Amino acid sequence: MKRLILIAAAALFSLALPAQDKQVEAFLAQAQGHRVTVDYEYVISGMPDIMVEGSAVIQDNCFRMEGAGLLILCDAVNIWTLDLDGKEAYIEAAGKMDYMDYMSELTLEDNGWLSGLYAEPISGNLIPFTIKNIQFLPPSGDMSVFSPDENTFNGDWVITDLR
Repeated sequence: MKRLILIAAAALFSLALPAQDKQVEAFLAQAQGHRVTVDYEYVISGMPDIMVEGSAVIQDNCFRMEGAGLLILCDAVNIWTLDLDGKEAYIEAAGKMDYMDYMSELTLEDNGWLSGLYAEPISGNLIPFTIKNIQFLPPSGDMSVFSPDENTFNGDWVITDLR
């Protein structure tokens, strides 16, 4: 579930989205053609509630996300979910990203932060999220940050490859 929320946050800026209002729509359109950096947080309700924080870099359909103890990389062809401490990797084809179907109540706050709800696909639980510290940078030709370094899997990695 954490992984889906992280990917959904990146999808906000990499895909066209029918927004709830013109202000959000214009904001997301601004992201197109830029390299966007953000910080994000979301809360998973429970006993106790769990606050997850992280950061992301998004450009076109590529993203790099760090949070919840994971590094998630997508080069628009493959998605690598890496637990660097546990040396575990989950690799899958990127495919069509329809995570935006699970987003609702997007609001652009006065401080420039974007908030909304994410409906977890399996349970249907609504998870509030906030995307903040958003920076629109010029696009970069260096796309190497969106795939693992060639030396990443040296050693005793457990790799689940579903491509």
